[in-house]
Amino acid sequence: MKKTLITAALGAIAVAGLSPVAASAQAPAAAAPAATTAAANPTVGAKVYDAQGGDVGTVEAVAGDVVTVSTGTARAGLPKTAFVTRDKGLTIGMTKSQLEAAVSGATAQNSAAKDAAIVADAPIKSSDGVVLGTITKVEGDTVTLALSNGSAAALKKENLGLGADGSLALGMSAADFAKATQAAGTAQASTDAGAAAGTKAAASDDTNQ
Repeated sequence: MKKTLITAALGAIAVAGLSPVAASAQAPAAAAPAATTAAANPTVGAKVYDAQGGDVGTVEAVAGDVVTVSTGTARAGLPKTAFVTRDKGLTIGMTKSQLEAAVSGATAQNSAAKDAAIVADAPIKSSDGVVLGTITKVEGDTVTLALSNGSAAALKKENLGLGADGSLALGMSAADFAKATQAAGTAQASTDAGAAAGTKAAASDDTNQ
């Protein structure tokens, strides 16, 4: 089975898309403040405050009913129902330190679950749910994946995450993964061809001497 090392190519694309899957730790749902003034409609860039008016962070993304809040050091996906609008703006029932502590705990739990899932024969899916291959070997931080075309790819654990169903997933689509493996395979083939040509030239020189 031909093995193609595509760690570098995957790293660049995975970071651009989702590195890894569920990079924004899902913190426990924050309770809405008791005293509310209006229903909230979070928008990207909006400031977020706690019930006492203290700064919590900024809305980084809104996807369906999940609002990603960045505190500057942590990112948390919260349900829209956790927000209300007060005089100062968007408000949640957690302080900045409480939210960061929740994210830290969720991240540690997710990391432990991911490590437990990275074992031989475990399938790895793309971000759009396509099975890319199965794990054949785990060495340190490197995971070797057997692909359906008979080749293999070496991935870094940091580029893997857990999908919503608890399965291992790579933070890139199946199409992007195919492009990355193809590009890496072409580069490897060029390197192999160059090495072979060099060996042949050296042998020819030895024969002519």
